[in-house]
Amino acid sequence: MDLIQFAYSENDVYRKRMNDAGVVPSDIKSKQDLQVLPVLQKSDIRAAGVSLFSKNYDATNTLFTRTGGSTGVPLRVYIDKEAMNWKYAATWRHNQWAGWSQGTKVAAVWGDTDKKRSLREELRFWLQHRMIFLDTLNFTEDKLKKFHSDIRRYKPIVMMGHAHSVYQFAKFCAENSLETPTIGSVVTTAMTLSELERAVIEEALDAKVFNRYGCEELSIIASEAPEHVGLHVFSEGLILEYLPTEIDGEFELLVTDLFNKAMPMIRYAIEDIVRPASGDCPTGRGLERLEKVSGRSADFLYRRDGTPVFGISLLDTYVIHIPGVKQAQIVQNDFDEFEINVVPSDEFSSRTQQALQEIIFVHFGAQSRVLVNKVNELEKTERGKYRFSVCHIDAAEREVRR
Repeated sequence: MDLIQFAYSENDVYRKRMNDAGVVPSDIKSKQDLQVLPVLQKSDIRAAGVSLFSKNYDATNTLFTRTGGSTGVPLRVYIDKEAMNWKYAATWRHNQWAGWSQGTKVAAVWGDTDKKRSLREELRFWLQHRMIFLDTLNFTEDKLKKFHSDIRRYKPIVMMGHAHSVYQFAKFCAENSLETPTIGSVVTTAMTLSELERAVIEEALDAKVFNRYGCEELSIIASEAPEHVGLHVFSEGLILEYLPTEIDGEFELLVTDLFNKAMPMIRYAIEDIVRPASGDCPTGRGLERLEKVSGRSADFLYRRDGTPVFGISLLDTYVIHIPGVKQAQIVQNDFDEFEINVVPSDEFSSRTQQALQEIIFVHFGAQSRVLVNKVNELEKTERGKYRFSVCHIDAAEREVRR
């Protein structure tokens, strides 16, 4: 396998990992042989830092991505440009399955999009991406109404965004009898999409949902095709392995990226739980399929007037970039009562605590009471996942405020 030989000869970290495991590249001739290699954990990537670069690669000739990942843990990954081109190509293939081509008008439900862009960025967006945005950090009734009006004016062909946020917008339209122009398809991503949410979105927007699975460090992993028989994997660029869990039929996912040589990701524990699809693909595409992704969840948090705020957007946009935060979770006990559970790094200080509290004050009001708890680790769900944010406010109480 070319990737293994490259990693052994050109990457000091992987050569040591293989030597410690008593493995040489010639031992690995198939996907099954990968099992002799150690699993790459997120903690391994953080500990290795820039030493995970292969020879002749550094920050100057690679593309940088920073993500909280599916567990809210900050992670720095670099991808070489050739690998990124492959990922772009795969993304556009999957986009086209949903009727989304270059230049297609898109309505995007995404985080931190109200910020000002330079003239050059504005031109690129309008000429290449052609998107209008609903900022998931500013999910007020006025913003929802404006986004609906923008859609009626702009007439996008595709809507895309965080699954739960798209659901909230569709639910808002249904509850307020707001009709939208014909939207050909809706691409949902970033978290698990429930069947209830799919049904609400499709009925309210009169469009088919194309669910998608990916992450910043690997880009696209799998997505639905027009036949909607599972999520088709980017099999040309990724090898998936499935580790059994305590839940029958569901597996912890390991991913090997076949293209990124700058910072190889071999047997990467993405920390998501999936259910592989059984049988041959009826579409004839010949790609591996996932039946569903089970391991991502994130609760909305709520302002005093009942306006929802997307927890993952707060963490990905603000919290994980604060010095001193290794991992974090926001818990809302009442409209004005919050706890932020933090796994601290060595940089944690009173400024860290103040910065965390300020995020809550800005988004939920200065009257908020915020307790910052330093913890050794965050509590996991029954599926071994962390929740970005947890809301303990009763649904009926939230509706009364709206």
